[in-house]
Amino acid sequence: MYEYVKGKAMWANITSPNTRFQPHKYGLTVLTDADTASKLEGIGLNQVKDRAGQAKYDEPAFTFSKRATKNDGEANPAPKLVNVDGESIDVSVGNGSDVTVKIKPYTGKYGTFAELIAVKVSNLIEYTEQASDNEEF
Repeated sequence: MYEYVKGKAMWANITSPNTRFQPHKYGLTVLTDADTASKLEGIGLNQVKDRAGQAKYDEPAFTFSKRATKNDGEANPAPKLVNVDGESIDVSVGNGSDVTVKIKPYTGKYGTFAELIAVKVSNLIEYTEQASDNEEF
């Protein structure tokens, strides 16, 4: 069963996985509204918390991910990334972009999680790397 979550994208790694930590994962955090948060908590998903156990963002936030490789080491395909017309796009989604995320909740021995299946971008704020301020050195 799939669920759909509307909100603002944060820390998106959709077309290429985050390789900073093991296992490498595609993923993003979605800032959403209270009604959606209640629905997601009702199926067992947890909001993003800081180290002290407090809400990390002002709005309810949930993180969804998908491993970049299967258990046998074979590569997993990246989640679909589409525009409002359903056409595939290959862009870096920046913080604050309006998105609808398709997820597939599942329960494992460590709790309930949601696999990232697809992301539809309705208002893109394209991510660009900041210019280095080290020019004067």
